Amino acid sequence: MAVTLCENVLDGTPMCRDEWIEAMRTHGLQFRFDSGGSDMSTINSARADGTDIVDADIAWQSVSPMMHHPTVQNAEYLYLQIVKGGALSIVQHGQTMTFRPGDMVVLDPLAKYEASVREATHMSIVRMPKSALRERGLRERFRVVHRPDLESPDVRAVREFMVYLTSQAGKVSEALLARLVGQGLDLMEVLANDRNGSAWSSPSAAIALRAKQLIARRIGDPDLNVASIAAVLNVSTRTVSRALRANGISAMRYVWSMRLEHAAGRLASAPQVTIQEIAYRCGFTSPSHFSREFRKRYDMTPREYVASREGACGHAPGK
Repeated sequence: MAVTLCENVLDGTPMCRDEWIEAMRTHGLQFRFDSGGSDMSTINSARADGTDIVDADIAWQSVSPMMHHPTVQNAEYLYLQIVKGGALSIVQHGQTMTFRPGDMVVLDPLAKYEASVREATHMSIVRMPKSALRERGLRERFRVVHRPDLESPDVRAVREFMVYLTSQAGKVSEALLARLVGQGLDLMEVLANDRNGSAWSSPSAAIALRAKQLIARRIGDPDLNVASIAAVLNVSTRTVSRALRANGISAMRYVWSMRLEHAAGRLASAPQVTIQEIAYRCGFTSPSHFSREFRKRYDMTPREYVASREGACGHAPGK
């Protein structure tokens, strides 16, 4: 009688190689095993506010993102990976980069790559929705593998925070974990900026970025308006309006757009929370107003949206 070895563990479930590969495919990742080794691999994950927090011990495998999986929109996420032990190799455009303990990398599935490990490699991984970065006015697209500059004290500080964030998954309450995730997403500004500072190429661009970040932090404030944004930024209302208009949208239209995106994200990731509560948390003064605006944007009511998401399958680890 043949014995099937369950040499991998995903969120507490032992799996043989074929089961592991299939499980990863449902998350939009194509895993392959290297015939040179057979060490056990383990992944533990949690989810907070649409962001997946992963602690991974991987050995003798390679992985590449799947762009056309029927149930996973991998292109709508970024991966931040921090190597804590071992070594991670990434091949892109014929070039190989190696990441060792303390190194970190930002990966965009739209920029094709293949990552691989040989000896057991321990990593902290944050899989974040690009929509959350858009809400904050942050960079969401990386055409090549992005290696944050560890010569920067700010970058090193963010790395330590991200490692701490991943260490708290499964320990702290869901509410606190969601707050930590929000802070981590805010800090992506430090990692995402080009070394030449292109994100701050003009005073107007800097004001637009700061305004978007403020809007993201205060999305649940029903009194948020151009005047209050300008007061916090210590500039005139005209300056704020002009800076955001340069991005092709008025200040308040941007506020309402972000409220709806934020609400859609909460409806998808926290269906147990009432629609009324989500409406208030996202700055709407009444559920009826929220429902009308949501239907205009998504061509369905919030309740219909929740039902459509509950009928979907193939979530990332932790969901």
